[in-house]
Amino acid sequence: MAKDEIAATGTQLLDRAVAILKFLGDVGQRGATMAMIGEAMGLKQSTAHRIVTAMERHGLVDRERETKRYRLGLALFAMGAAAADGTGLRTVARPALVRLSANTGDSVFLMARAGFNTVCVDRQQGTYIIDSLTGHTGGQIPMGVGPASQAILAFLPPTEAEVVMTTNAPLYKQYGGLTEKKVKDALGEIRQSGYAIDRGALVAGISAIAVPILPPGRDAVAAIAINLTSARLTDERLPHLVEMLKGEVRKIEASLNPLDELRVG
Repeated sequence: MAKDEIAATGTQLLDRAVAILKFLGDVGQRGATMAMIGEAMGLKQSTAHRIVTAMERHGLVDRERETKRYRLGLALFAMGAAAADGTGLRTVARPALVRLSANTGDSVFLMARAGFNTVCVDRQQGTYIIDSLTGHTGGQIPMGVGPASQAILAFLPPTEAEVVMTTNAPLYKQYGGLTEKKVKDALGEIRQSGYAIDRGALVAGISAIAVPILPPGRDAVAAIAINLTSARLTDERLPHLVEMLKGEVRKIEASLNPLDELRVG
C-alpha cells in the first residue's frame, strides 16, 4: 500500500473515532450498544468493533457488562479537565464564580470557545437552581447561541466571526427561532455596552447576562455568565449585576495578562 493511501486510511479512522466519541457524548448516560454505534455511524460491525475496542483499551470509552452498552470513559474527563485548565483560565476564574454566586444567589458559568462551539468550563450553582443550555460542565452549544457565546463572538476579528456565524447558521433554528441575522444584529450593541443579555428569548422564564474575558493583546477567550429567572432580572437590578460581572472579569483579565510577569522585578 502506498504511503499516501496509508495516511488516508489513518485519517479516516481518526475521523471515525472522533465521530463515535461525539455520538456517545450525545447519547449520554443511556450509552449505546455496538450495533447502535455501527448503525449511527454507517459502519460495518467489524470496523466499529475495531475502533471502539481500541478506544476502550485507552480508557476513552467504557463498557458496562450488564447492558453491554458503551459510554464515554473517565480518561476523557481527565483530559477534558486538563484542557479546560490548560491556559490557567479555570483556576483563575474559580474565585470569581464563587463570589458572584454567593453575592447574587444565582448560577454562574465560565464559558470558553472551542472551535465553532462554546463549552461550559466551570459553573457555580446558586441558591436558585435552574437549567442551562449546556446542562453541565463540558456541555457545548454552537457559538452564537446564548449571551456568553455572543459576548465572545462580538470581540472576535470580524472575518472570523462571519465564518463562525455562517457555519453555525443551520443550527440556530433549534434554539427558539434564532437566526444568523439576529445573532449578527446583536453584536454591535454587545461591543458598545460590553455585555450580552437574553431576557428569556431562548428559554421561557430564564434570563442571562454575560461579559467577555478579553486579556490585553489576546483574542476573546471566554465569558462569565449569570443565569437567573427572568423575574429576578429587573431593570433596577441589571446595572448592579453588570457592574459586578465587569469587576470580576477585570481581575481575571489582569491575572491572564502575559505582560504582568514581565513587570515583576
